[in-house]
Amino acid sequence: MEDATKEMQAGERKLAEMDFEGALSKFKKAAKLDPASADAYFGIAEAALGVPKVPAEEVIAAYKRAIELAPDNPFHHARLGAFCVEAGQWELAEQSYNKAAEVDPENGYLYLSEFGIEYYLSITEKLDPATPPKVREDAGRKALKYVLRAMRMSEPDALRLLKGP
Repeated sequence: MEDATKEMQAGERKLAEMDFEGALSKFKKAAKLDPASADAYFGIAEAALGVPKVPAEEVIAAYKRAIELAPDNPFHHARLGAFCVEAGQWELAEQSYNKAAEVDPENGYLYLSEFGIEYYLSITEKLDPATPPKVREDAGRKALKYVLRAMRMSEPDALRLLKGP
C-alpha cells in the first residue's frame, strides 16, 4: 500500500504540472498496486481527460470504478456527470448528477443547477439552424426543471413569479 501511496502522490504532482500522460501512468500503477483505491481510479479518469487518445469509454469506466469503490463520494458522481455532458451522454450525465445530489443533499442544489445549465448549453451549442425548435424547447424545459429543483421551487410558483404582480 505504501508504494501505491507514492504512485498516487507522484500522479497528483504530474497532474498539477499538467503532465497528463505521466499522471495517467502513475495513477494506473497505483491502481495496480491497490485495486481497491477509489482515488487511483478517479485519478486515472481525471488524467485521461488530458490525453486525447484515451477513448471516452475508458474515462467513463475509470469514473464508474471509482464510484463502485466509493459510492458515497458526490464529487466522483458529479465529475462523471460533467464528463458525460461534454461527451453528449446526457442520460448518464443526468443519472450521475442526480446521484451526487442524493449522496450530498446539503449541496444537492449545486449539482442539480449545474446539470440543468450545462445540459442546456451543451445541447443547444450542438444544434444546427435546421434543428426543429421543439428540440431546443425540450432541452430548455428539462434544464429549467432542474434549476427549479435546485431552487426548491415548484413550477406554479415560478410561473407566478414570472408573471409578476
